[in-house]
Amino acid sequence: MRWSGAAAALVLVGTMLPAGYAGEEVKTITISAQEFVFSPNKLTLHVGQRVRVVFSNRGTVNHEFVSPILNAAEDVTVSSQGVRVEGDKIGEVNFAKGKVAALEMTPTKVGTFQFWCAETTAGRSHRDLGMRGTITVVK
Repeated sequence: MRWSGAAAALVLVGTMLPAGYAGEEVKTITISAQEFVFSPNKLTLHVGQRVRVVFSNRGTVNHEFVSPILNAAEDVTVSSQGVRVEGDKIGEVNFAKGKVAALEMTPTKVGTFQFWCAETTAGRSHRDLGMRGTITVVK
């Protein structure tokens, strides 16, 4: 199932958690996306701390965030224009060129998780062109 743009934003607005989830401060990290890099591309998060990752697509093509961390977190939500949510669970976040998307989650497992852009340009994956990184979750 594929949702896009305003429909996803409308559905997800009702599921957004207020800032200060569980009485704790939300850590905000901004990631810039452009051809063909995420910056920064290495993040360290803490188990149980609510985090808001703001993606700013400064590129000239669409990009996305894909990571197994989305399955190792709880209360995952997405908000903004230019966002598509795929599947019953949030498995990836797609954001159009020039758009900003926000992903909120609370990591539940310690480990190192890869992330990447699975979009393609001229038959080449953005991941293979270097658009990838790691998220390390610690206690």
